[in-house]
Amino acid sequence: MRKRIGLVAGILALAPIASLGQTLTPSQDSAYVPGNGTNLGAATTITVGSSSSVGVVQFDLSTLPAGVTAQQVQKATLTLFLDHVNVSGTVNISLVDGAWTESGVTGLSGLTQGASVATGIPASTANTFLSVDATAAVQGWIGTPASNDGFMITAVGSTSVQFDSKENTTTSHPATLTIVLANMGPTGATGPQGATGAASNVAGPAGATGPAGATGAGATGATGVAGPTGAVGPTGAGVAGPTGPTGVQGAIGVTGATGVTGATGATGARGSTGATGATGTTGAAGATGASGTTNLFATFATQNATIDGLGTPVYIPVYGTNNFDAGGGEGIVANVFTNGCTASGFQFKSINSSNLAGLAATLTGALRVNGSTVISCNLSGTSSCTSGTTATISAGATVDFAITSGSLNSSPTSQVLFSASCQ
Repeated sequence: MRKRIGLVAGILALAPIASLGQTLTPSQDSAYVPGNGTNLGAATTITVGSSSSVGVVQFDLSTLPAGVTAQQVQKATLTLFLDHVNVSGTVNISLVDGAWTESGVTGLSGLTQGASVATGIPASTANTFLSVDATAAVQGWIGTPASNDGFMITAVGSTSVQFDSKENTTTSHPATLTIVLANMGPTGATGPQGATGAASNVAGPAGATGPAGATGAGATGATGVAGPTGAVGPTGAGVAGPTGPTGVQGAIGVTGATGVTGATGATGARGSTGATGATGTTGAAGATGASGTTNLFATFATQNATIDGLGTPVYIPVYGTNNFDAGGGEGIVANVFTNGCTASGFQFKSINSSNLAGLAATLTGALRVNGSTVISCNLSGTSSCTSGTTATISAGATVDFAITSGSLNSSPTSQVLFSASCQ
């Protein structure tokens, strides 16, 4: 029995190893915002999605065994730790097209997406691991080492999440690249045990589900009392992510009260005079007014005249603007009346009553039209007389005053007055 066991052990020791797994951590990782010149290489998280930020991760494959070939890569798995979820959704992973460095990469470095590695990877629960198959990418980098520019992580739609970077010492879950190699020869001697890693409250990737055990035959026990809620863990020390986009403008506020009316401004300069308006139409003629009273002789005028052939000039003050000329015989001739009228209010008087001492029985004064007496009155021992008679004077008639009977005192100062009005 002992010989058989020893033989089996010897066979196992000499058999070649079928596969070898090796896990790599990033040689550099970072994030950047397209169009922004800020470098985020020292951040403790790789922000993806916020302000369209992009994550990049690169692994150094020179730590793989010397002489390894692409055909020996059986499996390569990229694992990321989802540290924080701002907006859940999905992410895409592709190759980076363009060289970069952790301390120098920005949104102005001109990096572009290369071939796709995985698309539509759910990213909705914080503090969980996301794993994708990266076998083809690793095989290509081993075949062409210069093409290894790493992985690019981009958000789909409004997704906004953060992954642990290699600088994160709080949760300490940087990205990993696990590579399984085949046909690597006999296993070497077991190396010394490594130092114990830092303790972590975050569980590692879930292992494969084992087969279900047989159902027990006992009765189901009572539900235990719920344990106390654990203490809240410390806040992460990660660098604040880029500023989010500006929010939607708020609604317009209520219009304020009307302000106090300002003082009245100074009076403006007087405008120029407008153009003269058109002349209005002539109004209808007014009704003809009543005829006024016309004094045949409005002012006194002294005329020399010979009365009744006495041969002695006498002064006869008369009214009127008509110029009386001394005429022969009895009478004082007036100008021709252009317009007709009705004469009335005849008066005949002596200026000085003493002049009547030498009068005969009567002295008659008359208003004559065309030589014929129309109105008259007599002075008989009195200084004046009047007549209520009216007379029509036609247009073009000749009008005069005359002493038609009796005689004056021969005194050269004898004077008589005739007057009448014409309407």
